[in-house]
Amino acid sequence: MFVVKASSDFAAKRVEYLYDAMKRDKKCDTSFAVGGRYFYAHLVVLSACSEFFWTNKDQLEEIFSPFDFDVIDAILKYCYTGEISIADRHYDKLMELANRLEVKIPPRHETVDLSNCLEVLKSKENSDLKTEAMDLTLGNFETLHKTKDFLNLPVSNVNEILKSNYLNVPSEEDVFNAVKLWVNHDNANRKSDLAQLMRSVRLSLLSMEFFIDEVLTFCLSCAECMTTLRQAVKDKKDKSFVPRETPRSKIKGYKMALVGGWDIDMANTFDIFDGLKNSWTLSKNIGINKSDFASVLVGGWILIIGGYNSSNGSMTSVEYIDLKSGEKKPLKPLNQARYWFSAVTLRRGSSTDVYAIGGFGGAAFLSSVERWSSNTGDWEIIAPLLVAVSNQSASVIADKIYITGGLTSEWKSSNKVQMYSVETNSWTYRAQMIQGRAGHSSVAFQGKLYVAGGFDYQTSSFLDSVEHYDPNANVWTAFTKLPKAAYAISLGCFQNKLFSMGGKDVNRHELSDVWEYDATNKSWKASTSLSRKRSDAVANVIPYDSII
Repeated sequence: MFVVKASSDFAAKRVEYLYDAMKRDKKCDTSFAVGGRYFYAHLVVLSACSEFFWTNKDQLEEIFSPFDFDVIDAILKYCYTGEISIADRHYDKLMELANRLEVKIPPRHETVDLSNCLEVLKSKENSDLKTEAMDLTLGNFETLHKTKDFLNLPVSNVNEILKSNYLNVPSEEDVFNAVKLWVNHDNANRKSDLAQLMRSVRLSLLSMEFFIDEVLTFCLSCAECMTTLRQAVKDKKDKSFVPRETPRSKIKGYKMALVGGWDIDMANTFDIFDGLKNSWTLSKNIGINKSDFASVLVGGWILIIGGYNSSNGSMTSVEYIDLKSGEKKPLKPLNQARYWFSAVTLRRGSSTDVYAIGGFGGAAFLSSVERWSSNTGDWEIIAPLLVAVSNQSASVIADKIYITGGLTSEWKSSNKVQMYSVETNSWTYRAQMIQGRAGHSSVAFQGKLYVAGGFDYQTSSFLDSVEHYDPNANVWTAFTKLPKAAYAISLGCFQNKLFSMGGKDVNRHELSDVWEYDATNKSWKASTSLSRKRSDAVANVIPYDSII
């Protein structure tokens, strides 16, 4: 056998030749024009980098048209040489185009630390790094908010940071001062962002003196801030029995509570996770005397809505439980008795609203939706669902309510996604889930909607599948499967981590399992087990000083 091996730079020289040929339009077989400039390339080279080029070769001009010359030139160079050199201001657009073309470009950061966490947060790099970056930013906010990198963040990133319950600040005054610093860094262009950021400052936690001397003085020229500020003044003069805002704490200064369950005994206690002690404990018996209810957190209270017991069937009763004292009081009842339904909270002007959605009542699947206002304490009927479902799940992203799946009146597991807009008081369909499911759980996490587990009535199958939804792209993507198939699990976010808790296994046995998603290894790992086996519960993050 005769073997010949070329020099080590043989392949590199061939690539250099092809790249030079491309730049000189030599022997190219594809071209397109953008902004009056022509680009030439060898389709086989582009396709070797991404098959997208071959399958969409006739649409390249349309795909490239929204992008600048520097971005297009950088992508083409990368396809030939594997190298990119581009100004920072073009980086986000470069990554946007790369994602559209399905060209895999390595992130420019391999690790995250205090020196680059704000830059990573601003970039469109992979979510694992961004999770670490957000953790570092929230934990070190007192230092970072005074840096040039923070002052150069876009308003979307600043707002995401300021809204977090885990923002590590000594007082709410520091949050307002960070807003002031950021706006003043480019006052002419950022004054219009002030109203949006002020909605993330917890004004009711500020002293009246600071509010008048600092906040009113700074915001007086912002007409859009006035509604928010007037309501804050009203709150300080006449405090509602339902507090609108909860004090922030340090990153580990919150607990996670699993509320509810499929039977009354289970539902009469909360299982509470202490992040400082890494342990679960049961609350005292709160005497709810019903199961299959929905629960939401409103300030320092948990609302227990609807439910079922053997004596009354489906119920309209609503109670709130003070997390500090354990006191339980009734609120105005629902208009419609319901259980196996969903509930979420959403801000609407000065009100914290609670939505009770769908479910099962009497002998009927429900499409009805009603809304409770913290301003009035009343329930009102609003636009119904497009299709009646029970055992569905609900989450909120960017002031939109998303209802995923559920059991339909034909006793089928739905894959439909229904989205509610407060502005229009209407529901619309969004992209369908990959898997039809009922009795599953959902949670909003890092700007995406995650759904996991559940039951497929068409195939009588318990599900271990997980998928997430990007509301901007309106696309569902498969995610790492759960370690075991389970129904009636509880998804929750705590300390910027994703958890799956409890549920029922394929033998319909209750579970105490807790799984934490490990973003680094892209896998679920076992975490501290629940105090008792529990299913059909809702995860709420509660203040650390809750004593219930």
